[in-house]
Amino acid sequence: MNVPNILTILRFIMIPVFAYFLSARHYITAAVLFLAGGLTDVLDGYIARKYDLVTSWGKIADPLADKLMQITAMVILSLYLKVIPVELFV
Repeated sequence: MNVPNILTILRFIMIPVFAYFLSARHYITAAVLFLAGGLTDVLDGYIARKYDLVTSWGKIADPLADKLMQITAMVILSLYLKVIPVELFV
């Protein structure tokens, strides 16, 4: 287990926490978690490439974590909070 993969695992762990705060309408906390997810994504990519720590697992898990965070945000904002029109989500 290397640092980039640990950062990716942290992003997976952040997704339900982010979902909770967003659905509870704690928008600032949710935004901070969303930004932290983005920063850890940039950081893990940088470290993986710079120190040649790219793994097969990371190649799959990293984009998966990104998409899950984005889909989680869209589902909650569209279907639960009704902030974004469902048509836009689809």
